[in-house]
Amino acid sequence: MPGKLKKSLSFLNPLHLLIALYAILVIAASSQSYILQVKTPPGVPPPVTKYNNYVIFKYSHFHLLDGKDLYKEYYPEEYWDLYKYSPTFALFFGCFAWFPDWLGLTLWNLLNVLVFFMAIRYLPGLKEKEKLLILLLSVPDVMNSLQNSQSNVLVAGLIILGFGMLEKRHYFLATLFIVATFYIKIFGIVALILLLFYPGKGKSIAYTVFWIALLWVIPACITGFRPLMTAYIQYADMLKNDQSVSLGISVMGWLKSWFGIGVPKTLTALIGFMVMCIPLVFFRKFSDYTNRILFLSLLLIWMVIFNHKAESPTFIIATSGVFIWFFNEKKSILNMVLLATVVLFTTLSSTDLFPLSIRDGVFDPYVVKVVPCILVWITVIVSLIPRRKVV
Repeated sequence: MPGKLKKSLSFLNPLHLLIALYAILVIAASSQSYILQVKTPPGVPPPVTKYNNYVIFKYSHFHLLDGKDLYKEYYPEEYWDLYKYSPTFALFFGCFAWFPDWLGLTLWNLLNVLVFFMAIRYLPGLKEKEKLLILLLSVPDVMNSLQNSQSNVLVAGLIILGFGMLEKRHYFLATLFIVATFYIKIFGIVALILLLFYPGKGKSIAYTVFWIALLWVIPACITGFRPLMTAYIQYADMLKNDQSVSLGISVMGWLKSWFGIGVPKTLTALIGFMVMCIPLVFFRKFSDYTNRILFLSLLLIWMVIFNHKAESPTFIIATSGVFIWFFNEKKSILNMVLLATVVLFTTLSSTDLFPLSIRDGVFDPYVVKVVPCILVWITVIVSLIPRRKVV
């Protein structure tokens, strides 16, 4: 009997329990978004759903098929807000748009989770326990993104999976995953900097050009080339106009709220990118796997903290970078304190762990969520710069 009981309970290992937990996240987030009503923003006519982002993505597909302007201010009879993704993403979203909303939304959230889960599981150099801990620590941020039916979990997963593929020298798939993020969120293209660390650069560049061209031109099969060019011009105009709207939960927002310093967003992001690239001066260090994966962490954090449109659901990209950093670095007291700070004030700051008065009165106006990630980002840069030995 004990042997049979042990066998029957064998599925209750940590991996299976975590798979079950992520499945519950998908079902719970999708059901909650589909069922719950939201308060219509002032001046905005209904309908506005809890899964408004999914509705935007869905209708962008049909707008593409119908030859409509994807980047019109908004379609009040369909959704609220703007479509801010590429024509390629609009075409891709046909995989979900034709289903009833309850099913399409669930499948969309499931794709996000599957890619992210697979990406963490595929990471080399980590023990099984460490991978499971990263997935466990990521649960609140994954749930936050899923509840808003956003693409951040997918973007994080594609970049991490691209890195894992690069480590395995699967350049064809690695470049596909990284380039795909560019057609979802434009800053994803920066992840191509990871190609510097691997041999076969000519092959990687050729694959990159192939995927960029293919994914760019695919919508022309529906729209034709001239309308597609018009769509990309409209896309560029939308991004340019969107640049001046907000500071987000970012370095720019932090500087403004803490010190009253208004800084140009593009310039600040560029300076942050240049600072992030300082360790590349010591290029030989990146023959070591630990340094390569630490740079991946650095990149994932940069994509959020220097993004003027960063919001709470975006932070799964940054915190996945933080967790990857922690489990690839020495477990010093400083690093453990930084991890605890990220978990408490970034990952959990948007949850009911903190009273609404603190969230609305302190965390939001002072963009507290970004501060621990800034500290980790600086720490990783310092760790990647060789220190001269004192004789």
